Amino acid sequence: MLASDLRLVVEAVAAALSSRGLRVAVLTWPRGPRVEPVQRQLEAAVADVAVLLYDVDMSLRMTEASALIRSWSGPWLVLTGSSPGPAWGGLKIAGAAAVRPSNMPLAEVEMLIRRLAAGEPDPEATALADHVASWRAVQARHGELQRRLDSLAPRELQVLMLLQEGVRVQGIARRLGLSETTVRSQVRAVLRKLGVRSQLRAVAMLHAIARSVDDPASVDG
Repeated sequence: MLASDLRLVVEAVAAALSSRGLRVAVLTWPRGPRVEPVQRQLEAAVADVAVLLYDVDMSLRMTEASALIRSWSGPWLVLTGSSPGPAWGGLKIAGAAAVRPSNMPLAEVEMLIRRLAAGEPDPEATALADHVASWRAVQARHGELQRRLDSLAPRELQVLMLLQEGVRVQGIARRLGLSETTVRSQVRAVLRKLGVRSQLRAVAMLHAIARSVDDPASVDG
């Protein structure tokens, strides 16, 4: 069975695989990022292999892909436009049997599907294990960044958000009805708690949380 939020793409892939003698069922994907309707279809699905065509270049999309993979216990092949790296390891941890680039030749896709359906292991499992290690390192780094952000008081976080918008200290003081001295004190508290030495680094840390899972920012003090 095939699942993707790209309807025309998944229909084309389904037709191509069917022409090669594979029985293919396409799961209906609703508009928007919600995967719950697809998960409900998986509950009644009968298949040897599930193929997910999905890009995981954003943290939310990684969460969605992982939830979908965990909804069905059979082998998953994920075809993604995301470059090989930590995100591939995240998909493996979620339960994917194999991860490949979405531009993989159709003949190779067919061969891998038949291999997984026969219960054979992914021939590139070793390379995927390296990506798993990278993913764990990324998650640890993101966890540390999040821990530092969570240490900020509500007003300090508000000040940081305004700095991210490019608002200067004087503007922040006007918006929040505070003195410039108070705002400068809060900025210093933000830098101290985040472990950085400049407002630019503090904003970069905020960006790092929302950045692509494949390109986590390295924020040095």
